[in-house]
Amino acid sequence: MPPKDLQNFHIATDFGVIHEDEDILVLEKPSPLAVHPVGVYADINLHSLLKKDPRWKDTDIRFVHRLDAETSGVILAAKTEHAARFLGIEFLNGRVAKKYRALVFGMPPHGEGEIDFRLGTDKSSGFQTVRVRDDLKGETAHTRYRLVFTDGRYSLLELVPLTGRTHQIRAHLAFLGTPIVGDKIYNDLNIFREYVLFGLNDEMLERIKLPRMALHATNLVFRHPRTKEHVEFSSKAPAFFSQVLKCPDPAKT
Repeated sequence: MPPKDLQNFHIATDFGVIHEDEDILVLEKPSPLAVHPVGVYADINLHSLLKKDPRWKDTDIRFVHRLDAETSGVILAAKTEHAARFLGIEFLNGRVAKKYRALVFGMPPHGEGEIDFRLGTDKSSGFQTVRVRDDLKGETAHTRYRLVFTDGRYSLLELVPLTGRTHQIRAHLAFLGTPIVGDKIYNDLNIFREYVLFGLNDEMLERIKLPRMALHATNLVFRHPRTKEHVEFSSKAPAFFSQVLKCPDPAKT
């Protein structure tokens, strides 16, 4: 949710086409940009940008999964009803493999591991967020992580969500003690509350370090709806991930 004061709020529109054929469209989504019309993104969102583009104005574009507005990277859309139905079932049954890169505060307890805390929604703050549940009422959620590089203060992680819960990666990493740099919700919900009301200021930026969340969808592997063969598409993490860490090119690590 972007701030109510939109004077200094910029919606990114520079999406890229990674692959297109008669059944699917694989895009690189920028940040911040919502996938569907919601709130301030009602007029400018990825779906509306596609429908306004002459290349797809007559195409029935159906996104088969989603990325948060501040998450960049690979996103998949179907161009036919058959493709949408097939891919929807593949996602539902956990047969789509996804990878992310995240820049986080601190470093995880181990070089690699799996986070399996149950997650449930929480509306007590006035905003719908996700929190870890210590009872059986939460949804099962599993995220694998691997430490790619760290300088002690920040770490670059590779993440594989084995389930697809809302805000899963963000909530899991925050509970692990390594929240994502730039995440306005899971670093401190008070920051998000102020951001919604007044926009981003220098004090908030000093605490979260980046104006956008440092989470990027790097890889997507799935069965093509027509050929049924596995295909893989990728997107390089933004340059600022390595610039903050002063580490080698993250795409080569």
